[in-house]
Amino acid sequence: MNNKFLKFFATGAYISYLPTAILKGKKNTGAGLLGTFEGLFLFLLFMPVNKFYFFICWAIFVWFSIYVSQHVDFGEGVKDNPKIIIDEIAGFFTAMAFLPRTGFIILLSFIIFRVFDTIKPAFIKRAESIGQNLPLALKEKYYIDGTAIVLDDILAGVITNIILWIFLLLKII
Repeated sequence: MNNKFLKFFATGAYISYLPTAILKGKKNTGAGLLGTFEGLFLFLLFMPVNKFYFFICWAIFVWFSIYVSQHVDFGEGVKDNPKIIIDEIAGFFTAMAFLPRTGFIILLSFIIFRVFDTIKPAFIKRAESIGQNLPLALKEKYYIDGTAIVLDDILAGVITNIILWIFLLLKII
């Protein structure tokens, strides 16, 4: 796939360029927040309500996110470039998986996901470095770098989803 197309998808249709253009050199640019907003918007517009079709779409999108994250090249020598926000979109889809689509749950999901994606507890942080000691040929063959980029957001989404299901089952929300 052409790098121009990879950048288009990796940056959420170039949305992640907005904060990085304004806040040059900052580690926390706000691109992840924009990516989560975009994930919320895309979730509402395109993710099916039917659980089976949702799962199929989610699985394809996660695989596509890993592929894009593995192959996109910004020419900066950084694997997990802050401009890559497709992983936030996949993470938000994960956070909302099979939950009721009420405004309150979507808002809670957004907030809890952003907290876990931002603070990255140790088990989520460790996911960013999976397979980093493998030989380059294996890393490329099995999309290890792309997986590491996406996995921390998927884990933040899973934790968010579990918390919200616990809240629902205990009738807290």
